[in-house]
Amino acid sequence: MVYEKEAYIARLAVQKAAYLTRAVSEKILADKASNTITKEDKSPVTVGDFSAQAIIINAIKTNFPNDEIVGEEDGHDLTINADLSNKILAELTKNDELYNSKFQIKDELLGQNFKSTDQIIKVIDQGNSEGGNKGRYWALDPIDGTKGFLRGDQYAICLALIKDGKVELGVIGCPNLPDSFDSPSYKGGLFTGIKSQGSFYTKLYDEKITENLGERIFMKNSLKSTSELKVCEGVEKGHSSHDDQFKIKTLLNIPNGQTLNLDSQVKYCSLSKGLAELYLRLPVNFQYREKIWDHAAGNILITESGGKVSDMYGNELDFGKGRYLDSHGVIACNSQFHSEVIKAVKETIKS
Repeated sequence: MVYEKEAYIARLAVQKAAYLTRAVSEKILADKASNTITKEDKSPVTVGDFSAQAIIINAIKTNFPNDEIVGEEDGHDLTINADLSNKILAELTKNDELYNSKFQIKDELLGQNFKSTDQIIKVIDQGNSEGGNKGRYWALDPIDGTKGFLRGDQYAICLALIKDGKVELGVIGCPNLPDSFDSPSYKGGLFTGIKSQGSFYTKLYDEKITENLGERIFMKNSLKSTSELKVCEGVEKGHSSHDDQFKIKTLLNIPNGQTLNLDSQVKYCSLSKGLAELYLRLPVNFQYREKIWDHAAGNILITESGGKVSDMYGNELDFGKGRYLDSHGVIACNSQFHSEVIKAVKETIKS
């Protein structure tokens, strides 16, 4: 199988990071102030974000030392915040022991255990690649949906392998995603999409990751009309234009009760598993540019499960432009109705 080792290591690393984020989430909910800082762009970043990025970069660099990484976080704030750095080291040390023991993982498989805060900062700062349309690199969002994470709601750990500007592999861990929104029996999903091989799902927790990718999953492409489309949208109104999205749904005759408001790339995962069929993300303003780590892994999950992803005009997303997408909006839909959705989008933005 092409990318067999890459998929195996990526899935292990995402699972290991998910165990840590689940463990620290209760502490953060109880004491956000001492476990969270605010970045220059006013967005929050937590012990979980930094720790997850350290775990995943450590694993990637250990197994694929020549690969670059486009990561969301950098270690600058940790150099001036010793208390937060020490908390991260403590959580990483505890998680190394628990995870490696639970699944009999050899330390060297995912990188040597962290021994100092300086080592953590050095690893986190290896996520400084600018990306582009040449070579191999990974796009990493250690906690996508940090605000959801801070609420104890939906968030995702997202990792994608990009080669010459094209997404080849995507892995997303969704710690709080139920197996069903109607009658959930299990919480936590691990999603994998591999170019020309399909999209797959397995439980995120309690099961040892192997080369077996799990259950093949598909989007629903047998609806009678657009009125049956179930829609995913973001929770934060500052991230997408809910007003424009309401107009689009009205044009498509989609009832109000068929919209799920979810943080993060959990939305892509929900579509790929057949829990919904349409994801709308219309820009609040045209100056905003999407980051590649917010969409790369989700993009391949959709295309490999029978759907289409585009900007608001119907063009494919180009992940070879650097750390940002050079386009506006994101529309993900089943193949059956993607073109009709784009027509409704164009009609809405013209009015």
